[in-house]
Amino acid sequence: MSARAGLLAGRYLVTGRRGAGLEARDERSGAPVLLEELPLPEVVSPYDQLAAPAGLDEASGRALAHAAFVAETVPDHPRLCQAFQVFAEDGRLWVAGELVPGQSLAELLRAGPLSPYRAAELGHDLAAALSAVHRMGLVHGNVTPMSVTVCEDGTALLGGLALGAAQEALCGGPGLEEAGAGVSTALWNPARVRARDARAVIVGAVPERWAPEQAGVVEGAGLPVGTAADSWALGVLLHRAVTGEPPFPEGDAAALIAAVRGGAAYSAPRAAGPLAPLLARLLDADPLRRPDAVQVRAELRELLVRAPEPLEVLPTAAALLPGQRDERARVVRREQPVHHAAKRRRGSGALLGPLLVGGIVAVVVLVLLLAALTSR
Repeated sequence: MSARAGLLAGRYLVTGRRGAGLEARDERSGAPVLLEELPLPEVVSPYDQLAAPAGLDEASGRALAHAAFVAETVPDHPRLCQAFQVFAEDGRLWVAGELVPGQSLAELLRAGPLSPYRAAELGHDLAAALSAVHRMGLVHGNVTPMSVTVCEDGTALLGGLALGAAQEALCGGPGLEEAGAGVSTALWNPARVRARDARAVIVGAVPERWAPEQAGVVEGAGLPVGTAADSWALGVLLHRAVTGEPPFPEGDAAALIAAVRGGAAYSAPRAAGPLAPLLARLLDADPLRRPDAVQVRAELRELLVRAPEPLEVLPTAAALLPGQRDERARVVRREQPVHHAAKRRRGSGALLGPLLVGGIVAVVVLVLLLAALTSR
């Protein structure tokens, strides 16, 4: 952290932690901000494998420039977390961005998976955010549970764009000057393979960030890395949302890359429900067959229009579970005598009314008869 009054960039005062980032206050505007950091240690260049010194070497400078370019290029959008400033300080690259009230999707999923329709609502918001990024000719490249914030009103916002761009820039590889994220569109030559190895260290074993074209499905032949990689990421994220875990191993980059490169056809789990057909298309190994963000948003909107209204769990539902039906029968039997006694009491009360009325009528008639006889 900067020695100047404990401020980063001379203006951001750290006040606490927020997930993988830091909460801070902008001393110039007073606004709360989120600080995301990327260490800039010695990195291995994918071209010659020479160790580069720490600090703003060529790779670090490229990462800083690319992240700043992406932050400035993407327009304001209601489903995108905004990045305000990108800077390097104390051997780290920092992104100062919008601090959104809410919790990350990763935190939300710790309580358990979501229903397919709730996952579809979040996916619809994220598809809108990705559409805005793609319209600018960019690939987001960092759609993960940690980069998705679920707001207090239930909507989802997508962040992590500038930080992901910096990570991809550190990975190097030919063709980085082209708009996009991930390893380049070149064939899987030795430079690209080394770039993938560097990416495994920098990005890590995050299933959403390893589409087949980023892992290298077929050695010696490369598939372009474009917006379809974001469609893959959204598919992995939705699978994770409805099951609580990703469809590929997490935590070991080598195992993850091997699983993605294995080429096994994806089979949607039962928990996906009505999302299953869309998940199968999003997680197609061929990027040309995956739907883009606009198509995904349209399909999710159609699914949500047809969604049934949520049903409350009735108290009697538990009585239908195995092992509880007998108890329910005993309760009913215990209540039956009381119920019948009440019916008998209600019956006695019902007879008493007519008897009283009849008695009163008889007395009135008798009085009238006596009065008539006396008048004679």
